[in-house]
Amino acid sequence: MAQMTADYVIVGAGSAGCVLANRLSEDPANRVILIEAGGTGQSLFVSMPTGYGKTTAEFGHSWHYSSAPEASINGRQMLLPRGRGLGGSSNINGLLYVRGQAADYDSWSNLGAIGWGWADVLPYFQRAETYAGGGDRMRGAAGPLRVEELRHRDPTNDAVLAAFGELGVPLNPDYNGPDQLGAFYYQTTMADGRRCSAADAFLRPVMARPNLTVLTGAQCRRVLFSGQRASGVEIERGGKVEVIAAQAEVILAAGAYHSPKLLMLSGIGPGAHLAGLGIPVLHDSPGVGADLQDHYILTMSWELAPGTFSYNRELAGGRLVWNVLRYLATRQGAMTIPAAQTGAFVKSDPVLDRPDIQFHCLPVSGELDAGGPDAKPSLSPYPGLTLAPTVLRPESRGWVRLASPDPLAVPEIVHNYLEAEADQRLSVKAMRMARELAAAPSLAQLIRRESYPGSARSNDADLLDYARQIGNTGYHPVGTCRMGLDDRAVTDPQLRVRGVEGLRVIDASVMPRLISGNTNAAAIMIGDKGSDLVLGRS
Repeated sequence: MAQMTADYVIVGAGSAGCVLANRLSEDPANRVILIEAGGTGQSLFVSMPTGYGKTTAEFGHSWHYSSAPEASINGRQMLLPRGRGLGGSSNINGLLYVRGQAADYDSWSNLGAIGWGWADVLPYFQRAETYAGGGDRMRGAAGPLRVEELRHRDPTNDAVLAAFGELGVPLNPDYNGPDQLGAFYYQTTMADGRRCSAADAFLRPVMARPNLTVLTGAQCRRVLFSGQRASGVEIERGGKVEVIAAQAEVILAAGAYHSPKLLMLSGIGPGAHLAGLGIPVLHDSPGVGADLQDHYILTMSWELAPGTFSYNRELAGGRLVWNVLRYLATRQGAMTIPAAQTGAFVKSDPVLDRPDIQFHCLPVSGELDAGGPDAKPSLSPYPGLTLAPTVLRPESRGWVRLASPDPLAVPEIVHNYLEAEADQRLSVKAMRMARELAAAPSLAQLIRRESYPGSARSNDADLLDYARQIGNTGYHPVGTCRMGLDDRAVTDPQLRVRGVEGLRVIDASVMPRLISGNTNAAAIMIGDKGSDLVLGRS
């Protein structure tokens, strides 16, 4: 077998992996190889912000995984796209930039992730970004990642924000600043109308470094060991198996589904599970693949009065073609909208010390087949509005396991959405809050009727049943290689895999708990802080 050698071998060129490749190769003495199973991650549908509607729903730029049948959501199999190609899921996400709450990270520290409290991670959020609003004690002004305010404002989104105010939710000029509570236009990872992916920000500007090698189309099969020390990885590229040797460390940055899969294929995981598949057990680590967490989006929609601004008209037929041409000419218009334009972080009960529900709001709506287990949206034939709340810190936990010892086999993924009774109660409360928002004067005057779930679903049981039928992944899987100090922790606070040497996991899978918001900003932060841990700077 052919063999290449580096000091650091990074598996996965997603949000964390691109940052790691950049930071570790800054020193010319460090030889770095970055391995990515997908391609270059470049196309019109990646760079055009609204292209996520195509890249997440079709093969090409994503791993098109599905969960196993989920008993807690009526046996549905959830489509679970994850980014494939340089940039990973930052190529296909909804572009929303959300750091989460300071208390999220302090809770990590309290759970054993020492060194990951808010005061520890804030400098890395600042170091990574250039915020269009300017730098201050909370925000960065000189980082590679561009974070912009939404340029396009419209009367319907303005009415959403006014309605939040009528419910007592204040406007928040920067929800990534001192306090998350409030309503706002979302901040986005865009640069002058184009998506700013992790590859755009961190990787492509440094790919010419002679000490950095980037391999695409290279599927990692397993980590190789000399005794208990990681010595490299085995990859498949162009139909051939190759070995990439690591003289310092192997770093898995393959995400919450792939990183635990690679650990288990390499003999690190629940011993009985691995033995049952005929995989020799190198280290019995029952936490590998456990503690899977994700947000669960509760999509609700309303038909707006004729003439009310909505994207339903702009994204269909001839208007869609016109808007694509407009985008190509000006980088403006309907093709620059993220997954939500306005939103809010709110408390389900005023006595709470911090928000526990997030809203994603967008003046567009889809037709949902509420009777089927695999409901798929299509644009409604009328102007519509979507209000989609989600429970920020769900209690339900799932897992990732191997379905086969074949490295190319899709792992078994079960999220157990809505399994926890607390998640059920709070989800129903969140949907009732969405109805209160729609009934507030500023929105009520624009609304003709509730489309989904519809007024016929009125009691808690009806709403919970709707949530099971229609709810969708938030695309925020974390926790499957959880860091901590307890016996079930997969990684220690330095992100080293416990029980072996020379191996770390540095991606969203190490989060002890899901943060209060979208996870891309936190994944980039983990890559940035992780690079300092590798280099002994943190």
